[in-house]
Amino acid sequence: MEKRFLSQKKFWLIHVMAALFLAGCATKQLKLTETGFLSSYADLQADKGSKGMYVFINPDVQIAENYDKIVIAPVQFELDPTVKQHAMTDEDQKKLADYFVGKLKERLAKNYTVTDQPGEGALLFRTAITDVLPNKVYLNLHWSTTLLGGGIGGAALEAELVDSITGDRIISFVDARKGRKLNYTKGLTKWGHTQEVLGIWADLMVENLDRLKEKDREGSL
Repeated sequence: MEKRFLSQKKFWLIHVMAALFLAGCATKQLKLTETGFLSSYADLQADKGSKGMYVFINPDVQIAENYDKIVIAPVQFELDPTVKQHAMTDEDQKKLADYFVGKLKERLAKNYTVTDQPGEGALLFRTAITDVLPNKVYLNLHWSTTLLGGGIGGAALEAELVDSITGDRIISFVDARKGRKLNYTKGLTKWGHTQEVLGIWADLMVENLDRLKEKDREGSL
């Protein structure tokens, strides 16, 4: 019995050490770079309420008074073509873009009319994916490796809301993050954690916008 216990203990020790080694080998960093997509990169600050996302909010604009509609521009991919991990098919890009836009529409519908017509009272929502990190699916076949952070994918993003007529910057967002370690099943497809991160961003950006709108309303009472 004791011999069997020691054998099992040795097996799990080897497994954990191998997982740690693989996780270390697979760790890659997502980069935040100024691609030129945003109209400006000035005054971006880390926002604790957005879990580390860099945010700019134009202090001179009253969202609640001036805007009740949003136009969502097609998601762009501003990826460095020389980076191997950026090799995405058109289908991959379309699926990720469609997922992100769907999440945005779902969240925005509470307080805004989503339209395809720029005009008075409409914000234009622009987004670019600037870096991607696919999952290493073989490292996520066992939950222990995922928990250690091995093979987890993610993405980097630049986004802004501008006046759809004047182009004036209202809110900007910049962020880079990986998927959640505890969300094991997302690691079983190549872009599962990247998709998860896009959903997180849709939530955070709309929450930020709603919070600002509510603040404006309270200030006008």
